[in-house]
Amino acid sequence: MNISYQDFTDSDSDAVASLIEKLYSEDKTGKPITLDKIQLTFKTLISQPSLGEIVVIKNNDKIIGYTILINFWSNEFGGNILNIDELYVVKEFRSLGIGTNLIKYLAENKYKNSVAIQLEATPENVLAKKLYKRLGFKNWQNECLIMELN
Repeated sequence: MNISYQDFTDSDSDAVASLIEKLYSEDKTGKPITLDKIQLTFKTLISQPSLGEIVVIKNNDKIIGYTILINFWSNEFGGNILNIDELYVVKEFRSLGIGTNLIKYLAENKYKNSVAIQLEATPENVLAKKLYKRLGFKNWQNECLIMELN
């Protein structure tokens, strides 16, 4: 196994879009995903890298996963929060330390000058939550609320 984490490029679009669709088919509790939403994410993050980025996870030259990283400033924490918006690894490469190593790398290097890393997991995703807690994530006292704007 030869795992690397690389910046997303246009040539990765089809493979990453397919993985995004797999994530949303495996974890159906979120909002439905469409190819239009996926392409808008690609376009936005490529044209405005200060908002965030997509990192592809490769084994040799084959894409086996991806993560979408979003940056935002927090007054409360006094710095940049790195939000792991999505993290997906194909089934046959799970439980091999790939996600763990990625998160450790982001934390140890204070990626993008981050003072904290934030992520979400659906209540049903017990394995992911177990991993995140083992890595040092904890429930924050604030609840996440959202208001959709039409």
